[in-house]
Amino acid sequence: MKVNWGALGITIGLIFLAVSMLTIGLISERRISELEKYVLSIKDDVERTVVAQGYAFSRANSEKRAVTVEDIENGYALADSLEK
Repeated sequence: MKVNWGALGITIGLIFLAVSMLTIGLISERRISELEKYVLSIKDDVERTVVAQGYAFSRANSEKRAVTVEDIENGYALADSLEK
């Protein structure tokens, strides 16, 4: 029986390529799901900060004064109360 070594080599190479592509796809899917969770947690932190700073700046502006640490703390308290 005569074996066509070229075709056999190409077939084995294509099988290895398919397996490696499948492995990379599974690994990237898992990493993407981890990144989605991380992005959602960052989104919550950004929303909280925006509410707190918006409150602090608007309160200070309405009273025509500089923003104080107390304004920012009150803003974070407001953001936490809105989150629940």
